[in-house]
Amino acid sequence: MADRRTRLAVALCVALTAVPVTAAHAQVFAEFGTGATWSSILVRDTIVDGFTAQPAIAPTLGIAVGTPLGPKYEVAVGLAWARSDLQQKQTEGSRDIIPLTVWTGTLDLRWRILPWASAQASIGAVKYSAADEGRQATLFRNDQPLEPTVGLGVRVDHPLGRHFLVALDLEWGLHRFRTQALSETGFGSRIVNRVFLGATLRWSNAETTR
Repeated sequence: MADRRTRLAVALCVALTAVPVTAAHAQVFAEFGTGATWSSILVRDTIVDGFTAQPAIAPTLGIAVGTPLGPKYEVAVGLAWARSDLQQKQTEGSRDIIPLTVWTGTLDLRWRILPWASAQASIGAVKYSAADEGRQATLFRNDQPLEPTVGLGVRVDHPLGRHFLVALDLEWGLHRFRTQALSETGFGSRIVNRVFLGATLRWSNAETTR
């Protein structure tokens, strides 16, 4: 009985000491990206005033953390912020309506397709936030809900030292746009496409290899 307890205690000690060792050797990476995002039209009215509402090209910042899933695959969680003016466009010209911020959170799966390139598939959620300028009484009079989003992307990368990597990213995303204010005025939801082009700097606790 004593020998059994001794073996059990030794096994428990080994297991407990192995956990921090395993965690310390886990491969992780962090990324910071910057670029620009183009968005398709959010609202189109062809009956009354004949106008469209579309965000201007938005400066974009993003961060992500992740871990490899073997030699060719990796998973990451990302958060992106894009801000520009929502523009109303009519036949006589366009004007800025309100500053508009778009937050996008994603779960990304990437896989290596070439030694210097990878592909990406994403799922997540997008949130629009408009500046409160007297509530503007139209699109964002009431809060806009989180909407699911899906996306695809490609990346071309190059090592930058032992632990860093620089990359060029092209990403496309698709989501539905709707607000309570639009629903109250008879507008339905609209499918919105967004395209991001930018550069990413990546750090990994493991050495960068091809």
